[in-house]
Amino acid sequence: MQAKSAYKQYATVHISTVDRGRLLLMLYDGCIKFLKHAKDGLEKKDIAKFARFMSKAQAIISELMLTLDFEKGGQIAKDLDRLYDFMLFYLTEANLEKNPVKIQRVLELVEIVASAYREVIEGQAKSALPGGEPVDGEQKRLEADPARGQNISVSF
Repeated sequence: MQAKSAYKQYATVHISTVDRGRLLLMLYDGCIKFLKHAKDGLEKKDIAKFARFMSKAQAIISELMLTLDFEKGGQIAKDLDRLYDFMLFYLTEANLEKNPVKIQRVLELVEIVASAYREVIEGQAKSALPGGEPVDGEQKRLEADPARGQNISVSF
């Protein structure tokens, strides 16, 4: 019982001290994990497991929608809003139809968006090293695509 309490305390401290980018990646990773569990539950005819994890995945997508900043995010925020809305609609259909293919499609979309954010966030972390010099091939990417050298700000 004491170990469970210690873990909860560690998780709370970890989440409250992590930067926004890492927190966003944690949400995507959780959503991916929950969608996989929901699909697995459905395929194994474990409806309780399916419902529990489907609900968790939908809650994360809803939270991602609610945190969009349309003022700072501009067109990207609008596009993400439409994508999240589609994901929620498609997961509702998957739930009604008990269709693992629709869950898989949303899972693939979440993985694509998570991958894009991971690249941006980890790229920013590498470029933020002392001296601000690009590392690990970042200079070559900057030379190949000068637009990457511009500061990009996406708020959620």
